[in-house]
Amino acid sequence: MTENIKTGQNSVPKVDFKEIIAEYKDDLQRVEKGIADNFQTDVTIIPKVSSYLTAGGGKRIRPLLLIASAKLCGYTGANRYIKHSVVVEYIHTATLLHDDVVDDADTRRGGASANIKFGNQASVLVGDFLFAKSFQIMSEDNDIRVIQAVSRATRLLAEGEVLQLVNTMNTDITEKEYLETIYRKTGALIETCLIVGAILGGAPKESELALAEYGRNIGLAFQLVDDALDYAGQAQTWGKPLGADISEGKITMPLIRALKLADKKEKEVIHKALETDKISKLQLEEVIEILNRHKTLAYTMNQAREYVNTAKKLLSGFPPSSGLTSLCAIADYIVDRDI
Repeated sequence: MTENIKTGQNSVPKVDFKEIIAEYKDDLQRVEKGIADNFQTDVTIIPKVSSYLTAGGGKRIRPLLLIASAKLCGYTGANRYIKHSVVVEYIHTATLLHDDVVDDADTRRGGASANIKFGNQASVLVGDFLFAKSFQIMSEDNDIRVIQAVSRATRLLAEGEVLQLVNTMNTDITEKEYLETIYRKTGALIETCLIVGAILGGAPKESELALAEYGRNIGLAFQLVDDALDYAGQAQTWGKPLGADISEGKITMPLIRALKLADKKEKEVIHKALETDKISKLQLEEVIEILNRHKTLAYTMNQAREYVNTAKKLLSGFPPSSGLTSLCAIADYIVDRDI
């Protein structure tokens, strides 16, 4: 039986994501329209692949964070936060397209991944298009601070992906090294959503830095929750097979912690599972049993919750507002979600 990866308590009030986004319904509808409109081109495969992935689910966490940050910081315009929400979602989508090719993945959000449906070449090239389109949109808006922030995040994303690749099967990776990898791979873009919102709202530097640190912390928490759910989520809602990370040779926080605590026999089980081309159901069950024995899923979730608590404390200097309430609720949702 899988350990309680949430908090160890029997009953924890669940964060209702629908309540969080209710206030932003109109804004998010405009973001959806911008996402669809901006990948239109006479090269028909581009909107076909792009729409397949963008219409396949996702919570639009990054646009939501950017919008909430902008409103928290006093942005009163009508269009710029929509444009830049499209930018961050395009960059995120491009990385998903590229990731699935690198990982040789066959599922994404419960359906066939784009590389399976359209081929690796189309997935890589459409991802490139989305990166290029993102920078076109930013150049038209012509705010050098936004361009610099997003450019930095994109570079860090690429570095994070390379770090993850070179550390495939590396059972000697430390927690510190892993946290640096996931900051670049996941946290940097989330951090940048908050920074862009602060820039659009004309926030003072102190507020921008606080929001950036909030973003960094919830970005780390987001990836750590993903790490735990990979071994303990519900496959039908998680959208990919359980144990996908170990199947791809990815050493994530639950395994890093387990390898630190495991005895020789347990380490042999983990190493054998990693070295197998296609992990069997029995092997996965054995690995999960080891994770449960050493409570590494709860350990990972507790780390995520600490990052979320730190993130919320960073917002203490902002006056009460609906934007502040939303950012606190989003942070709680990140460690409460099932998918």
